[in-house]
Amino acid sequence: MRRLFITGLLVTLGTLPGSTLRQLSLDDMIRQSTMIVHGTVQPANIMYHGSMIFSHYTVQPTEIYKSPVAGQSASQSSSGPIDFGVPGGSLNGIIQRVAGAPILTVGQDYVLFLWTSKSGLTQVIGLSQGLLSVITTAGAAPMVVRPAAAQGPLAATGLPVTTNDISMSLSALKTEISNVLSGQSTQ
Repeated sequence: MRRLFITGLLVTLGTLPGSTLRQLSLDDMIRQSTMIVHGTVQPANIMYHGSMIFSHYTVQPTEIYKSPVAGQSASQSSSGPIDFGVPGGSLNGIIQRVAGAPILTVGQDYVLFLWTSKSGLTQVIGLSQGLLSVITTAGAAPMVVRPAAAQGPLAATGLPVTTNDISMSLSALKTEISNVLSGQSTQ
């Protein structure tokens, strides 16, 4: 009986669905995002989406660089907060952790590359790949940074790759977003 149980468990575990995180370049993230916003993140709530726990946050946009709303252009301000979910969290004594999920600091300014699924859930594209911290230093232009991921995504071949860190001025990022969206990117 014990052997049958272990065999059944292995067969069941062997058929669980998996996913592969694909490495995205900056231009990929710009093109594939539903929305790109710069703003301050605040906590919202934690809830289930199917069997997964998601920690929800809101971002109050300072600027919107790409919008799903027809007629809303880059760098246009938004009046309302945007809700988005990050896989993982703790709810009713159950803790779920998702490797590669972004870790957000409440009150921090970020540039978020967001996408909305068919179910209507908005998330950061490429897990932590689509989260850039905005760093402001007195007397210097604001910078956006993203350290290379410790647990990187996979290349199209399925082999692990190391993500590149991103460090550039916020104005250079805005220019790159504008160039990609207008079809003038050099990458």
